[in-house]
Amino acid sequence: MKEADLVLRRARLLTLAPLGEERPRVGPAADDVGAVDDGWVAARDGAIVATGHGSAWERLELEKGAVVDDVAGRVVMPGFVDPHTHLCYAGERWDEFGARRSAGDYLAILERGGGIHATVRATRGASDDQLLALMRGRLDRAVAAGTTTIEVKSGYGLEPEEELRHLRLIARLRAEALIDVSATYLAAHALPKRFAADRAGFLKAATAALGEVAREHLAEAVDAFVEKGVFDGDEIAPLMREAASLGLAVTLHADQMNDLGGAALAARLEARSADHVARASADGLRALERSGTVAVLLPGSSLFVGYPPPDGRRFVAHRVPIAIGTDHNPGTSPLEGMPSAIALAVTLCGLTPREAIVAATINAAHALRRGKRAGALVEGRRADMIVLDTDDERELAYRLGSRLVVSVYANGARVSHTGSIIE
Repeated sequence: MKEADLVLRRARLLTLAPLGEERPRVGPAADDVGAVDDGWVAARDGAIVATGHGSAWERLELEKGAVVDDVAGRVVMPGFVDPHTHLCYAGERWDEFGARRSAGDYLAILERGGGIHATVRATRGASDDQLLALMRGRLDRAVAAGTTTIEVKSGYGLEPEEELRHLRLIARLRAEALIDVSATYLAAHALPKRFAADRAGFLKAATAALGEVAREHLAEAVDAFVEKGVFDGDEIAPLMREAASLGLAVTLHADQMNDLGGAALAARLEARSADHVARASADGLRALERSGTVAVLLPGSSLFVGYPPPDGRRFVAHRVPIAIGTDHNPGTSPLEGMPSAIALAVTLCGLTPREAIVAATINAAHALRRGKRAGALVEGRRADMIVLDTDDERELAYRLGSRLVVSVYANGARVSHTGSIIE
């Protein structure tokens, strides 16, 4: 008889359980959320111990003080996995936002010293305590919206030493957070002003920093922005191969506004994900399909910057695994909360509501190489769960902006909107 200290029962339960081999969902499986009506899920010591339907939960052995919550038909599902964020920054970019609304071009703004460079100046000027406080607030808001696993990138230091400072702050956030935080070293986000005439020197310095990142376990993955006017694939490939040799995963900002072959490069590098990919070619999609690299669609960026969003139906047709994320950042996607990303993935990218839910849970977990510990309600995984104030999961996409998440459980503990445990 299984023991439990937490049971959520009488639920519209979305298990997202594996359909055979554990891998990202593609094809018809990408529209299957593993729904169980009158379902229940039980956990003990932060791990799921069983799921089922009807009254079978009564056969569990409940520990003293166990919580049994009748959710009265509401949706219970895995917590959201946000596989792409830039939470480590200071300052906002109101002027740039207004300029783009009056036909300003993002890459032109970047060339004039705006864009990323404006955030770099503000972030470098912030103290460690200030940056930690800002990240904590952003993380708390993500949790309140249902996120229980999140990736956090550096990238607003540019200079390797400043990037290392940010990664150490992200490590402190990771150590104190109730949810699972995955850190990424965004080694090549833009060219620092000091290296304006020495691109090779900058990439050499960024590559040299990889050893310290690996030794201190400051990041799980290394990222770069492959884009016209930023970095090209030939420049980035040696950096990424060195990262892989040190045991770090590889991911890329690829083919966001221009097709530079970034998706195909990600596939060749056996990257865990290729992100944005709005302009990826058919050859790039075929390469992603062969490699199994997850395409992370970021519709918030398309919405705020104003470029055509990725066509999700192309990725579905090519059987490319799809994940979605918020891409939270101050300049191009100040999106907060995965429910908004789900709704935009449907309205802008053409996913079905259930495809978007799969992309925000189990497929996003695979994009962070957490496919066996997050993103599904399966025995042995972390008890990361959310309760929605609806009996139909499609409402996540249908009611854009509504606050449907009423309860969040991280590692089996219910958390408040401020990120603290509710006793």
